[in-house]
Amino acid sequence: MQVHLRSGADIYLDGLIVEAILLNLCAKELATVSTVCRALRTPAQQAAHRGLVKLVTKMQGILLSHCERGSWVSQLREWETVRASCVMWLQAEAANMVLVKQGEHRFVKRCADLSGNGNVASMYQRMPLFKPAVLNGRGTLEFDGASVLKTRPFAEPLQQPVTLVVVARARGDTTIVDSLGPNSSRFELCHGYPSGWHPSPEICMTASGHDSSPRHSLRGRNTRGTGDWHVYTAIFDQRRSEVYVDGFCEATGKNVGTNVLDGLSIGCDHNGVFFLNGALAEIRVYHCHLPTAQRVQTEAALAARYGLGYSCATQAPAPTKAAARFSCAPRSSLRVSD
Repeated sequence: MQVHLRSGADIYLDGLIVEAILLNLCAKELATVSTVCRALRTPAQQAAHRGLVKLVTKMQGILLSHCERGSWVSQLREWETVRASCVMWLQAEAANMVLVKQGEHRFVKRCADLSGNGNVASMYQRMPLFKPAVLNGRGTLEFDGASVLKTRPFAEPLQQPVTLVVVARARGDTTIVDSLGPNSSRFELCHGYPSGWHPSPEICMTASGHDSSPRHSLRGRNTRGTGDWHVYTAIFDQRRSEVYVDGFCEATGKNVGTNVLDGLSIGCDHNGVFFLNGALAEIRVYHCHLPTAQRVQTEAALAARYGLGYSCATQAPAPTKAAARFSCAPRSSLRVSD
């Protein structure tokens, strides 16, 4: 390869050496190479494409043609930013967990953090049950309404924006994830705080309040706690907050509060009152407002991994009226918002 320098000199580089160098550069460095040397623009873009595929594969995402925007270098930069913002990633696979056998069952004592940040989740008494190969051949963590996993406090509480991506099923008035403990401010994704009494409340997210009912929340219009598997994405960004279920935008444009996230209670609210009746397969936490392209490609990959339905539509279908259902739960035990 012949490279013409600004000084007027020409140098010759071996193509394999150039390729090896470019493949070890980040998106910012590849952009600089493309700018200063016309002869290296195409090789830099090719290296960016290979780096993009490698990075997305490592993050277990999927590249969708309709999400392509800009050059390969710019797309690689976006994914590098998302990768750097991933502060926790838990997955219900035996290789990632410490399991305790009790009789015929195996319970989860510790779940590793695939993000590399050391934010492991553990429990020593009320451990969730591990079930291998039950969701499209993948493992799940089963929560029976009394079990929970907790992380240690994060090195620094996460200011908003924060994005939670969770593959879970939940039944009834139940918490999926929340902040760490009784001294924490609420940072909750749940089926609860109904506007009217219902045995299977709509999806709800809130980062408002502590012990009392939240003054600010964002509630979905369609998805209720019926025990079905979903890919939930909750973007906590104050007035720019959004909640998606299986790719559909359930709700947006409403303030959810300004609380920070100091750690995670998985399968229980921060006060230890509302436990999850259901299961989880995967949780990812990003310290950013996850961009649309990366959100869609992450959700689509999770749906494919776990054999779930997924749509890239921006709006959810109109809700259908459900038949009335009887519940013996006293109304005083249900959560309500202000």
